[in-house]
Amino acid sequence: MFQAFIDRITNDGTSELFYLLVGSVILFCIQQVYAGIRKTMFRRRVRSEILAYRKKKEAINVVDLATGDPEFEKRNIFSREISRFGEKRCLYINMPKHLKDELRSKEKELGYMDSQFTEFHEDTSFDGGSSFNDLVKITGIEELAKLIGKHRVLVGRKFLEATEGMIFNGDKYGVFNLRFTRFGEEENPGVEIDLFKTDYFTHRVFRSIYHELKERGHEIAKANSDTFLNYRPFFTSFGVNCLLICDGGKGKEVVLSKRSARVAGGKSKYHITMNEGLSRTDKDPFGKVDIELCFKRGLLEELGIDENIYQLAVKAAFYDFFLEMNNFEIGVSAVFELELDFEKDIAPLIARDKQLEVDSFIPLPMRKKEINKFVKENDFVPHGLYVFERVLLRKGLRVISK
Repeated sequence: MFQAFIDRITNDGTSELFYLLVGSVILFCIQQVYAGIRKTMFRRRVRSEILAYRKKKEAINVVDLATGDPEFEKRNIFSREISRFGEKRCLYINMPKHLKDELRSKEKELGYMDSQFTEFHEDTSFDGGSSFNDLVKITGIEELAKLIGKHRVLVGRKFLEATEGMIFNGDKYGVFNLRFTRFGEEENPGVEIDLFKTDYFTHRVFRSIYHELKERGHEIAKANSDTFLNYRPFFTSFGVNCLLICDGGKGKEVVLSKRSARVAGGKSKYHITMNEGLSRTDKDPFGKVDIELCFKRGLLEELGIDENIYQLAVKAAFYDFFLEMNNFEIGVSAVFELELDFEKDIAPLIARDKQLEVDSFIPLPMRKKEINKFVKENDFVPHGLYVFERVLLRKGLRVISK
């Protein structure tokens, strides 16, 4: 019966229409199968990329706080010391007396003069007291005062032994508050940074406490852009992280540093070119804290780039504010670009911290293939890789890490 139906269609001269319909159906089926395969492959690729991105984010362990689009202009960055009843707000942890006495004896034996002795501040909290109970209320960490007592001893011993880069106790700024905003019709990104006074010893004590809490699985290690300010006593540092771009013999080059094992947790790793913490010396002639002065000081102390060379910059910009979760520190990514040859013009410069903090500087051609090969073959300071990626994204280069 079916054969008769086919014969009738053929005999009636409608075979062309029949074959056209059949062909259309077959083509439609092929297209649907092809589209389904492509859709499945796309979903698999997206899942794979998302998984790779999550693994990468977990490895880098950085929380994005605010992204400059395209940058945070210096005029839109406001930093200030905050006060409490007219007194600058501060946070200090003193070194235990027996360890401080031991350090003083050691320095006397070395022939230090009185003006050269390492100084420490008396215990002082945000509320002006010395019990640190206000920090318990701020953070919700009931055992915080006890942890401060424990870790001041641990860090004090490291100061005595001058290990892990603990060779001096300088004054620093910590971050009490961050407020991100927008300016003008173009909604240019801006930030207000409230700062408190602290010192390096206090900074290392809170870092040590954070590592213990993190190992215990405390909620502080899961802080995000909404909750991070609940733990503001731990933000005893603010870091400026800069990637230098120069002109090499074969075009543009990015300059990476190989950080000394003394400052990289016992193992030398690659990092962005310059990393500097905001200091109490970073003030303009009117006594106002200026992040650009920290930026300039870092370039001078780690690379030898003085004001004369700074004025030759093609670009100097701040990009992204972030929270680095390995040590729980707030920082900002930055770029400094010069039309100078690094090996000829910058590498020979004298810088006081160059040998102290950096084993070597490595200029790389600013080409995707060379950069990705280097990243896959070498170990990086996690947030250094984050800054490297974010700066190069502005240059149209995507870094693919291992």
